[in-house]
Amino acid sequence: KEMNIDAVCFTGHKSLFGPTGIGGICVADDAEIHMTKWGGTGVKSAQRTHLDEYPYHLEAGTLNTMGIAGLLAGQEFIEERGGPEAIHKFEMGLMQKLWEGLREIEDVILYCAPNLENHLPVLSMNVKGFEAMNTGMMLDVDFNVATRTGLHCAPLVHQQMGTVPIGGTVRFSIGPFNTEEHIDTAIAGTREIVKLSKSWIRKS
Repeated sequence: KEMNIDAVCFTGHKSLFGPTGIGGICVADDAEIHMTKWGGTGVKSAQRTHLDEYPYHLEAGTLNTMGIAGLLAGQEFIEERGGPEAIHKFEMGLMQKLWEGLREIEDVILYCAPNLENHLPVLSMNVKGFEAMNTGMMLDVDFNVATRTGLHCAPLVHQQMGTVPIGGTVRFSIGPFNTEEHIDTAIAGTREIVKLSKSWIRKS
């Protein structure tokens, strides 16, 4: 009510630590949502039309029981870690370390705000002279650092940044299971890749 929102949809695998294929919707009392599927609610089976009452109005067929259980387990994990704020604070501590470490490496291009205020623990970068895919592959194969390379489902953003010709960027996504050692490895691996890029440039 405070934000004047009629419906809020969420997916379970985005920061809620649930599996893919599960999500939910919160509907305001006075909002009407037309269903696209109907039948098989498992309640009031004698009724020949689909139920109008929520949540059954939007739930047709057998529910994703395993997904629901997984989403519940994710919520319990969040509570055990002190809630979303505590998890975010931990992740941003690692983000600060990664951001400061990569900033000090010559020929590393960072695509982020000049400070980490109001920031998420996600950071995109490139190494001059390399396409994003090559940098990500070397981080993976040589240093066991997992990143996501490419256009990240946002080609227009990469077009604006000018990163389309080199295949987008290398994206680090920090989570609650990461450690300071992981960040140290990522920084050290990036530094070695920069050294390699410089040696290749000299040879060419």
